[in-house]
Amino acid sequence: MLATNGRIPAGRTGTEDDFAKYRDVVADIFAHHRRTDCAGTAGAVCSCGDAWPCREELLAAELLDWI
Repeated sequence: MLATNGRIPAGRTGTEDDFAKYRDVVADIFAHHRRTDCAGTAGAVCSCGDAWPCREELLAAELLDWI
């Protein structure tokens, strides 16, 4: 997946490791991006400052659907 270039550890190769390498990417996204309710706004925002869901959260959801 193009959106994950540069995020996958170099040591992970092979079909059996596909789940493991993308699981690490998803875990990293979830560790840094969280939904927060911001008073005075129409909706929730991500902890990174973007509108919820941010691009990173959408990527994580897509990866979870794929794996």
